[in-house]
Amino acid sequence: MAIENLILGGIVLFLIFILYKVVGNQQKKQGQLPDKLRFFSEKTGQIIEMKLIENPSDVSMTEERLNDEAFLLRAKIAFQQISESFSGGQLNVLKTALDTNIYSAFEEKIKERQAQNQTVDFSIVCFDSAKIVHKSPNEDKITVQFVTEQINVLKDEAGNAIEGDPMSISTVKDVWTFKKMKKNKWLLCATQSEGAYE
Repeated sequence: MAIENLILGGIVLFLIFILYKVVGNQQKKQGQLPDKLRFFSEKTGQIIEMKLIENPSDVSMTEERLNDEAFLLRAKIAFQQISESFSGGQLNVLKTALDTNIYSAFEEKIKERQAQNQTVDFSIVCFDSAKIVHKSPNEDKITVQFVTEQINVLKDEAGNAIEGDPMSISTVKDVWTFKKMKKNKWLLCATQSEGAYE
């Protein structure tokens, strides 16, 4: 009798699992996705809520009250999306995330590549670290140091590598500064790369 109850209980749990998966898939198909992500902070024991980016082209950070941990999470997302947009020459995306001066520098570099029919193969393998290294007195400018493992290869028109090795992963240290604009929007205003190292 006990064995039969265990078997019956197992069947019930299996059916509940299948129903959960079916409902979840239907919600995804209907676009009923959560508008926030929740992260558990091991440091503080608190739950951090983060709004999802509704428009994929909006890579700037728009959270109103960011503690350091939440800010770094958004900064990592911005770092990846801006880096990929720069490598792919997506100026329309960059315009929403960059300060005017740095946008001009990025635009010039992208147009220079395009004029020479050069392309970039870029991907971030992982983040080794991301830490805040400086804040302005009123915290309207925050500087973050990123250390990433990445593949970054510049290719000529024929697809031959000019810079970088497609079979090699480099460790790269970048220092980016974000500044707070109106309506609690953050834009990238300065970058500094210390390049690849072993």
